[in-house]
Amino acid sequence: MVFWTQAVGVTGWALGIWVTGTSIHVPAHMWGWIALAALCAGVYSYLLTRASSRGDISIVGPVLALAPIFSILPDWWLTDALPRGVGWIGVGLSVVGTAGLSRTPTRRLDLRAFFSRGDALDALGSAFFLGVLAAVDRRNVLAMSVPSYFVAAYGVLAVPLLALVLARAPRALGASLRPTQLARVLGHALIVLAGTAFQVFALALAPAAYVSSIRRGSAVFTVLLGRALFKEEGLAGRLAAALLTVLGAVCLLLGR
Repeated sequence: MVFWTQAVGVTGWALGIWVTGTSIHVPAHMWGWIALAALCAGVYSYLLTRASSRGDISIVGPVLALAPIFSILPDWWLTDALPRGVGWIGVGLSVVGTAGLSRTPTRRLDLRAFFSRGDALDALGSAFFLGVLAAVDRRNVLAMSVPSYFVAAYGVLAVPLLALVLARAPRALGASLRPTQLARVLGHALIVLAGTAFQVFALALAPAAYVSSIRRGSAVFTVLLGRALFKEEGLAGRLAAALLTVLGAVCLLLGR
C-alpha cells in the first residue's frame, strides 16, 4: 500500500509537470534532505498503516495528534524557533489528552497497559516521524519548487520499496493488481496524496508547527469515524482525550 502511494505520487506529479510545460529541477545539495524526508515519510506511513490495520483508529488518531510536540526540536534546529508561553501549556495538554486514552473502565489511568498496545506504540512512532517530517518538508519546499520536490521525494522512496516488495512479497504485489484490490489501493493513494499536497503547499506559507497543529484536528474525526464505522467502544472518554490533545496542538500554534 505504501509503495502504490509513492508510485501514484511520482506518476501524478511528473504528469502534471509535463502538462504544464515546466521541468523538474532538483539542486544537487538537496538530495540529502530529500532522502531524509523520504525516510521519515516511509516509516511514518508504514507505522500508521500498521497501527490502523491492527487496532482502534479512535486510539491511533489522538496519539498521532502528538506530532506537533515532536516537531519542536527539529523546528528549533532548522529555524531556531521554540514555543513561547501558552505553547508550553499546549505541550502539557497534549500529553494529558493522550494519557486520558489509557483510562480503564474504572476511570483509572493505566499508561503501562496503554503503551503495551501495538496500535498505540505504532501511532506514537508514527507521530514522532510525522513531526520530524513536517519540519524537514518546510525546509525543503522553501529551497525548491513543490512539484519537483514531490517527484524527487516519491521517487526516492518508491524505488527501494519496489525492490523490497519484489524480494519479500511478489505475490502480494501481483494480488494488488486485481481490479477490486487495485481500486482500493489507488483510492487510498489518491486520498493520502491529496492530503499531503495540501499540507506541503501550506508549509510553503507557514511554519511547520502551525500546519502540523491545525492538521491534528483530524484526531476528533478519527474517534467519531471509529465509532461510526467499526463500533469502537469508549466514545466519550476517547473523544474527550482527543479534544484535549487537539487543544494542546492549538496552544502550540498560538505559542509560536
